[in-house]
Amino acid sequence: MKTQEARQPVRGRARRLLGRKVSVEAMIEFGLWLAIPHILIGLGYSLLRYETITALEKQLQPLLPAAADLAAFGMVALLWPLFAVVPDLC
Repeated sequence: MKTQEARQPVRGRARRLLGRKVSVEAMIEFGLWLAIPHILIGLGYSLLRYETITALEKQLQPLLPAAADLAAFGMVALLWPLFAVVPDLC
């Protein structure tokens, strides 16, 4: 009985929070604000992981001869959480 009484305030707060109307532009703005730190951390991570970029560049060279270096840098910058968890991915 006590657990149901303890959950009621949490459910009420969750319903109030989820019951708010949010515009599409506010959601896009929120996503963009969250993307800024992700990209900045990714750029810093990719600058420190030169060997990962060169390994990816060698794999991308047959597919993208003109832009293999940019594609490898972009992949490491955007997928840095994956490369941080699984460092030997390449």
